[in-house]
Amino acid sequence: MVEKNSFNDYEVLTNSRFYLEIDGMNELIIKKVSGLQITLEAAGDKKSFGVTKKGKSRMQATVSGVTSGSITVDFVATAEDMSMHDWYRASHPAIGPMEGGVSENAGERKTAALTVYNQGGSEAAMWQFTGVFPKSYKTSKMEPGSTELFTETVEFVYETCHRTQ
Repeated sequence: MVEKNSFNDYEVLTNSRFYLEIDGMNELIIKKVSGLQITLEAAGDKKSFGVTKKGKSRMQATVSGVTSGSITVDFVATAEDMSMHDWYRASHPAIGPMEGGVSENAGERKTAALTVYNQGGSEAAMWQFTGVFPKSYKTSKMEPGSTELFTETVEFVYETCHRTQ
């Protein structure tokens, strides 16, 4: 780790210089990424688990598991690229969830990397994900006179997330 002398030695990153790549899908137009979250579950952190001699209460928080969240990604849709829709459809039974059945891609999980770039365009922070799976898919609202771009929103669940840079 590089030792810094003062806050002025740190480069502050912005929310607008980022990219999410999913297993080789590296030509996506990404409008927004939100919801990245990891929670360490704790046992023994809420109340005393016992007492010792002279009635001294004992309490110790211990990590008992990890809960991964989900990330929601808004993609600007193009006429040529149906990769998000196709991945979502292939990940779920074609005849619908109530009928059961198998998915076209047999539950394939992917890896992904969310990169934040510094002002010089170099990678400055990165989160890597494994076990990425599309949980939900929706499109933006369509209405006459709209000036918004058409977007696809996919919520992804993931098994692990680590900041690697």
